Amino acid sequence: MLKPTLCLLLVLSGAGLPAQSPAPSAQAQLPADLPTGERWLKHFNEDLLPFWNQPDAWGQPRGDFPTFRSNDGHAVDWTKPPEELATAPGWIKENFGREYVRMKSRQTYFYGVAYHLTGDPKMLELARDGATFIRKKALDPKTGSAVSYWEKGEAKPEVLARTTQDLAYAELGLAMYYYLTRDEAMLRDIKRLKAHIFTEYWNPQWQALRWVKKASPDGEHLRQELVAQLDQVNAYMLLLTPILPERDRKAWTADLKRLAQVMVRDYQDADRHLFWGTLHDPAQKKLGSRHTDFGHSAKAYWMLERIGRLTKDPALVDLATTGAQAVLKQAYLPDSGTWGSRLRPDGSVDSGKEWWIYAELDQLAETLALRDPAQAMPLPRTADFWFRVMVDHQGHEVWGGAGGPDMQPWEGPKIHQWKSGYHSAEHALVGYLTAQALHGQPAHLYFAPPSAKALLRPYFFEGTVGSRSSQPLPGFPGHQKVDVAFTGLQ
Repeated sequence: MLKPTLCLLLVLSGAGLPAQSPAPSAQAQLPADLPTGERWLKHFNEDLLPFWNQPDAWGQPRGDFPTFRSNDGHAVDWTKPPEELATAPGWIKENFGREYVRMKSRQTYFYGVAYHLTGDPKMLELARDGATFIRKKALDPKTGSAVSYWEKGEAKPEVLARTTQDLAYAELGLAMYYYLTRDEAMLRDIKRLKAHIFTEYWNPQWQALRWVKKASPDGEHLRQELVAQLDQVNAYMLLLTPILPERDRKAWTADLKRLAQVMVRDYQDADRHLFWGTLHDPAQKKLGSRHTDFGHSAKAYWMLERIGRLTKDPALVDLATTGAQAVLKQAYLPDSGTWGSRLRPDGSVDSGKEWWIYAELDQLAETLALRDPAQAMPLPRTADFWFRVMVDHQGHEVWGGAGGPDMQPWEGPKIHQWKSGYHSAEHALVGYLTAQALHGQPAHLYFAPPSAKALLRPYFFEGTVGSRSSQPLPGFPGHQKVDVAFTGLQ
């Protein structure tokens, strides 16, 4: 880990609910083999980073990150695509030839996490390249919208036919870059896109965000989707709201409360402790339906718990914590020590693994364990499966899932129009932060703000800044590289 040479010792209290490490008695209840923060750093640096830190991943020009690559990390020769793409399922093949902004944004996020954990300026340069490409090529200053994808060089679809989910994920990489650097020009574009989303897509009748606004014969404008609300929170709003200027912070906090209300009021089934993925089609309101799975339910409860703590709303925290514990209990498969993916229509658990669902369940359990050590009990075994089976030990990164009687990895494409480095990077970051806290150790994170007085927070968490040391940052005039040691993560 890079060691800055100029040091400034600073002790600050985290805002919000009280921030403290688990009491010694609580730490004693933690499983002895809980992975350490160092184990999560090793995973990030050795298993994930090599797949993304190579020229074929950087795009031409740099920052135009490719939506598709081979499993070995190389650029795709479309005249002779690799087997994993040639034999890919139809829902992947039908998107060949498209370049998705959401995937360029997710890769930008990955490089932001890489800088955040390692302090390597080259990773921040790649994050800057990705954010710059999105700002220059994908954002429309006239409408405030963002392109969903390009096909044969043409931006598609038309402005109000773009989904709120795609617009949220266009924000993801920009938000991570602003969180690290406090780049004011970046923030202006982030705010413009958010204003477009909440102005054009808010439906007064539903009191919720639409999926798309433009009316069409296929009825896309009638779709009511959980992710239209949820992904605004996890992609950019929860990360940025606490560090915004006061006026913006108040407005964004109000919007977070609005979205939390929508999710609880419309999408939560409190008796089942799950979230329905869609509401517009009554036939979809059943187990096994689209987006009704442990991943979306875990992410929704995680975001609600974090919103509750940020806004000091104990009722929301209690609701989310109760639901989250129920989801984790349903999803955990003690015979294999792994997470399942969803409830089948008959109420049984689908034991197949999907990389992003597995990551969300780990992250939820890790977060709850900061206050309730009992929630950490599955983590040594779930992490062991991730490290052993989900990681591609030859080509790096993680497989899309695992299944079958022996739970073998799915050796299909590791990167496509929905899978990039976002979930695997967040999984490692949250794993590192919470492991350090649970083991009573400080978490070291790197930032690049221009001001030594910038408010710095440990991702979605509260924490106390114990020490803070800085040095000039090569390639970023006016910015400093700041190594911050956070303690008392909550």
